[in-house]
Amino acid sequence: MGPGPWGYPAVSRELIFDWALTWLFLAQLALIFWNQRVLARPLARLWEDDSPLVSLLVPARNEEATIERCLRSLLTQDYPRLEIIVLDDGSTDATASVVRAVGGSRVRLLAGTPLPAGWTGKNWACHQLSQAARGDLLCFVDADTTLAPGALSAATGLLEEEGAGLVSLLPRSSRKSVSGAVLLPMVPHAMFALFPMAAMHRSTHPSVAVAFGPFLLLTREAYAAAGGHAARPDSIVDDVEMSRAVKAAGYPVRLANGSDLVETRWYETPGDIWRGFSKNAYGGVGYSPWMAAAVVLVLMPVLLLPFFRVGVGLVGGDIPAVALWQVALLLSGRMLTAHLGRDPQWTTPLHPFMVAFWGLALAWSAMLSATHRSVVWRDREVPTRPVELP
Repeated sequence: MGPGPWGYPAVSRELIFDWALTWLFLAQLALIFWNQRVLARPLARLWEDDSPLVSLLVPARNEEATIERCLRSLLTQDYPRLEIIVLDDGSTDATASVVRAVGGSRVRLLAGTPLPAGWTGKNWACHQLSQAARGDLLCFVDADTTLAPGALSAATGLLEEEGAGLVSLLPRSSRKSVSGAVLLPMVPHAMFALFPMAAMHRSTHPSVAVAFGPFLLLTREAYAAAGGHAARPDSIVDDVEMSRAVKAAGYPVRLANGSDLVETRWYETPGDIWRGFSKNAYGGVGYSPWMAAAVVLVLMPVLLLPFFRVGVGLVGGDIPAVALWQVALLLSGRMLTAHLGRDPQWTTPLHPFMVAFWGLALAWSAMLSATHRSVVWRDREVPTRPVELP
């Protein structure tokens, strides 16, 4: 390499690029440690008998396989004042019978009314639940979700301490399949490794908000000010839209790591995972073609490049040392987020397959939305974009 300007050795573009990537991955590792503090698990809290009434609200459609575990976990909450309401959203299985058998007089079962035009099924179910609720606080819990006994007490304490309008807990995924164990850890990994959560908490801009549907706790005041689920009745990503609406109404939104408090059974088979996130992924980036393009065409290749270089080096017998360091940094970050999300560590070496899968899922979701196509979910046709978007 010859001398550069002013007599210093010239630096190749490749070397500059390698150093830039290495520092980027070091920064990502630092971000994970910082987010670990920002998203710290809420502390246990003991409440008096005069604490605010919390309405635990469960929308259920064909959930006979999961609703029993959900209800039993709700019935064992140590929070002193709560009501539990389940809405049977036109189930064709034994969901209602299971609710009656498990809940008895301690659970109020509602029969959902037919789905109106312009509403998604979950939004309509949650809207009906909110109207039936008597609580000062509304807690929406998915029917395939279970809570540790202190989950509601801890989340309610965080809501009060932060003066928030909405608190959502990052759940751990219930993994009964290899595909779920390999692919679903992307959710906590993205939260800890890709988003500056402190900035998201401080920002008052509505677009800078996120939440997780399995557990949403809101004050009734914030829910009403945000327009409730009626504000965006056709939204596919109801949890994210609710967090943005609450922040737009002037209320803080807080996210915490609830991996030891909340467990949800998202998807199991590769097909279910693909379909589930095909309907949600594009909405998760705000239906922004620029954001989707940045993730698919820039972020995903950057995160996969070191693994590709190591793979090519294994075939050719010459592995770049810098690529090994970069892979080590990326896998170290993945090990940390797996620990924080209580995901299996044996999937860490499969990290590049997970990243590639989610990048492709986002690209497919954006394509479905751009072509106004729908996906079938829970025996209903679900659009991949709100109807009012162009």
